[in-house]
Amino acid sequence: MDVDSVIGTKWLFKSENFLFYDHLLSTQDRAKELIKNRVGKPGYVIISDEQYRGRGRFGRLWISEKGKSLTFTFIVEKIPLLSMRTALSVVETLKEECGLHTEIKWPNDVVIDGKKICGILVEIEKNLAIIGVGININETVPPLENATSVRIETMMSFSRESILSSFLSIFEHNFKKENIMESIREHLSFLDRYVEIKTKNGSVSGEFINLGDNEEIIIRTDSGSIVSFLPGEAKRVDRLVE
Repeated sequence: MDVDSVIGTKWLFKSENFLFYDHLLSTQDRAKELIKNRVGKPGYVIISDEQYRGRGRFGRLWISEKGKSLTFTFIVEKIPLLSMRTALSVVETLKEECGLHTEIKWPNDVVIDGKKICGILVEIEKNLAIIGVGININETVPPLENATSVRIETMMSFSRESILSSFLSIFEHNFKKENIMESIREHLSFLDRYVEIKTKNGSVSGEFINLGDNEEIIIRTDSGSIVSFLPGEAKRVDRLVE
């Protein structure tokens, strides 16, 4: 990957704060190290051509194929709706750069026709947000079951540098955007659909009626009661046949 081809943004992501590695265990862990050493700060972007121990929520493995995936982590100030702002930015980037119509699958995935094309992980370190993003770009074989890539969907290869540049620009806009919830809801998978939420205490099913300001999913159960779950409380969300 040619990091010199990645274009910085006007104020948040300056190119001098881009750090590129041929391989890392995890871009998230590297970002944490930088913050602990008082080097990492808002606007830093850590990019790896390959990572061996990328992870998602609950420590799930994220497989990164060398030269194919786009795996990076960036550091920003902690503000509300960061996971959703990031997911929306991925959706808008893939539409702009690749012509793909994708959706946000609560709480932290981007999917196309139900197949995962991007995973997002938000962690907090010393009151800074560390946001990891993994997008399947040029893989010819799905990296995981029920996953896909931009190339599989379009039958074309794309520049990871161009996609990253576009994402950073779009995220900068969405980072500052007020009243962003309406845009997020427009791209939410399963909204107004019957879903099942699996938690450590069991499963709850009902209609996905809204998303709260703290990124909580709001459900109307069969009994008519309204319940909500924060991202950390739900392990999985699936659409049920109505």
